Amino acid sequence: MEQSRSSHKATRALDATYAALLTFAPTDARTTAVLNEALDQLDGLTEARRTRIVLASGAVPGVLWFVLLAGAVLTIGFTLFFGTENLRVQALMTAILSLLIFSGLLVIVAVDQPYAGPVRLQPEALLAVLEEFAGAKPASGGSR
Repeated sequence: MEQSRSSHKATRALDATYAALLTFAPTDARTTAVLNEALDQLDGLTEARRTRIVLASGAVPGVLWFVLLAGAVLTIGFTLFFGTENLRVQALMTAILSLLIFSGLLVIVAVDQPYAGPVRLQPEALLAVLEEFAGAKPASGGSR
Protein backbone atom coordinates (compact mmCIF):
# COMPACT_ATOMS: atom_id res chain seq x y z
CA MET A 1 0.00 0.00 0.00
CA GLU A 2 2.87 2.37 0.74
CA GLN A 3 3.99 2.09 -2.90
CA SER A 4 0.37 2.51 -4.12
CA ARG A 5 0.11 -1.07 -5.39
CA SER A 6 -1.47 -4.26 -4.23
CA SER A 7 0.37 -7.28 -2.88
CA HIS A 8 0.49 -10.31 -5.18
CA LYS A 9 0.91 -12.51 -2.11
CA ALA A 10 -2.34 -11.17 -0.61
CA THR A 11 -4.14 -11.63 -3.93
CA ARG A 12 -3.00 -15.27 -4.13
CA ALA A 13 -4.07 -15.84 -0.52
CA LEU A 14 -7.54 -14.45 -1.22
CA ASP A 15 -7.84 -16.53 -4.39
CA ALA A 16 -6.83 -19.67 -2.48
CA THR A 17 -9.37 -18.89 0.25
CA TYR A 18 -12.14 -18.43 -2.31
CA ALA A 19 -11.11 -21.66 -4.04
CA ALA A 20 -11.16 -23.59 -0.77
CA LEU A 21 -14.58 -22.26 0.18
CA LEU A 22 -16.06 -22.88 -3.26
CA THR A 23 -14.89 -26.49 -3.30
CA PHE A 24 -16.43 -27.17 0.10
CA ALA A 25 -19.62 -29.21 -0.22
CA PRO A 26 -22.01 -28.68 2.71
CA THR A 27 -23.84 -31.77 3.91
CA ASP A 28 -26.57 -30.21 6.06
CA ALA A 29 -28.29 -26.91 6.79
CA ARG A 30 -25.78 -25.96 9.48
CA THR A 31 -22.71 -26.29 7.24
CA THR A 32 -24.58 -24.51 4.45
CA ALA A 33 -25.21 -21.57 6.79
CA VAL A 34 -21.56 -21.58 7.89
CA LEU A 35 -20.39 -21.61 4.25
CA ASN A 36 -22.72 -18.74 3.36
CA GLU A 37 -21.46 -16.67 6.30
CA ALA A 38 -17.83 -17.45 5.44
CA LEU A 39 -18.42 -16.33 1.83
CA ASP A 40 -20.15 -13.15 3.04
CA GLN A 41 -17.25 -12.36 5.37
CA LEU A 42 -14.72 -13.04 2.61
CA ASP A 43 -16.64 -10.78 0.22
CA GLY A 44 -16.55 -8.00 2.85
CA LEU A 45 -12.83 -8.54 3.31
CA THR A 46 -12.23 -8.38 -0.45
CA GLU A 47 -14.31 -5.21 -0.80
CA ALA A 48 -12.41 -3.53 2.04
CA ARG A 49 -9.13 -4.50 0.38
CA ARG A 50 -10.25 -3.01 -2.94
CA THR A 51 -11.17 0.22 -1.17
CA ARG A 52 -7.75 0.39 0.50
CA ILE A 53 -6.01 -0.19 -2.85
CA VAL A 54 -8.00 2.62 -4.49
CA LEU A 55 -7.28 5.01 -1.59
CA ALA A 56 -3.57 4.13 -1.57
CA SER A 57 -2.98 6.09 -4.76
CA GLY A 58 -4.43 9.27 -3.26
CA ALA A 59 -7.85 10.51 -2.31
CA VAL A 60 -7.75 13.94 -3.94
CA PRO A 61 -8.36 13.87 -7.71
CA GLY A 62 -6.17 15.88 -10.07
CA VAL A 63 -8.89 18.37 -11.02
CA LEU A 64 -9.42 19.19 -7.35
CA TRP A 65 -5.67 19.83 -6.96
CA PHE A 66 -5.90 22.28 -9.87
CA VAL A 67 -8.83 24.09 -8.24
CA LEU A 68 -7.09 24.20 -4.84
CA LEU A 69 -3.83 25.59 -6.25
CA ALA A 70 -5.52 28.05 -8.62
CA GLY A 71 -7.73 29.26 -5.75
CA ALA A 72 -4.67 29.73 -3.56
CA VAL A 73 -2.87 31.79 -6.20
CA LEU A 74 -5.96 33.89 -6.96
CA THR A 75 -6.68 34.53 -3.28
CA ILE A 76 -3.13 35.63 -2.59
CA GLY A 77 -3.12 37.74 -5.75
CA PHE A 78 -6.37 39.35 -4.61
CA THR A 79 -4.62 40.75 -1.54
CA LEU A 80 -2.53 42.92 -3.83
CA PHE A 81 -5.67 44.93 -4.61
CA PHE A 82 -5.99 45.94 -0.95
CA GLY A 83 -3.69 48.92 -1.19
CA THR A 84 -2.45 50.16 2.14
CA GLU A 85 -0.38 53.18 2.78
CA ASN A 86 2.28 51.12 4.52
CA LEU A 87 4.04 48.60 2.27
CA ARG A 88 5.20 46.56 5.29
CA VAL A 89 1.63 46.07 6.47
CA GLN A 90 0.59 45.02 2.95
CA ALA A 91 3.47 42.52 2.75
CA LEU A 92 2.74 41.18 6.25
CA MET A 93 -0.97 40.72 5.43
CA THR A 94 -0.13 38.88 2.20
CA ALA A 95 2.48 36.72 3.94
CA ILE A 96 0.10 35.71 6.75
CA LEU A 97 -2.67 34.82 4.28
CA SER A 98 -0.16 32.86 2.17
CA LEU A 99 1.00 30.98 5.25
CA LEU A 100 -2.59 30.04 6.16
CA ILE A 101 -3.48 28.90 2.65
CA PHE A 102 -0.34 26.85 2.10
CA SER A 103 -0.60 25.34 5.59
CA GLY A 104 -4.04 24.05 4.63
CA LEU A 105 -2.65 22.69 1.35
CA LEU A 106 0.20 21.04 3.25
CA VAL A 107 -2.31 19.22 5.45
CA ILE A 108 -4.16 18.03 2.34
CA VAL A 109 -0.89 16.79 0.81
CA ALA A 110 0.03 14.98 4.05
CA VAL A 111 -3.26 13.07 4.29
CA ASP A 112 -3.80 12.56 0.54
CA GLN A 113 -2.04 9.19 0.53
CA PRO A 114 -3.14 7.41 3.72
CA TYR A 115 -0.62 4.56 3.50
CA ALA A 116 2.54 6.59 2.73
CA GLY A 117 4.33 9.61 4.08
CA PRO A 118 4.73 11.00 7.58
CA VAL A 119 0.97 10.95 8.33
CA ARG A 120 -0.10 7.40 7.50
CA LEU A 121 -2.16 4.55 8.81
CA GLN A 122 -0.05 2.16 10.83
CA PRO A 123 -0.44 -1.64 10.62
CA GLU A 124 -0.51 -2.24 14.39
CA ALA A 125 -4.25 -2.97 14.54
CA LEU A 126 -4.05 -5.53 11.73
CA LEU A 127 -0.95 -7.10 13.25
CA ALA A 128 -2.75 -7.44 16.60
CA VAL A 129 -5.64 -9.25 14.90
CA LEU A 130 -3.24 -11.57 13.08
CA GLU A 131 -1.45 -12.36 16.35
CA GLU A 132 -4.80 -13.09 17.97
CA PHE A 133 -5.71 -15.45 15.13
CA ALA A 134 -2.34 -17.19 15.39
CA GLY A 135 -2.75 -17.69 19.14
CA ALA A 136 -6.39 -18.82 19.00
CA LYS A 137 -7.05 -22.47 19.66
CA PRO A 138 -9.62 -24.32 17.55
CA ALA A 139 -12.97 -24.76 19.24
CA SER A 140 -13.80 -28.24 20.47
CA GLY A 141 -16.34 -30.24 18.53
CA GLY A 142 -18.58 -30.86 21.57
CA SER A 143 -22.06 -29.43 21.94
CA ARG A 144 -22.91 -26.61 24.32
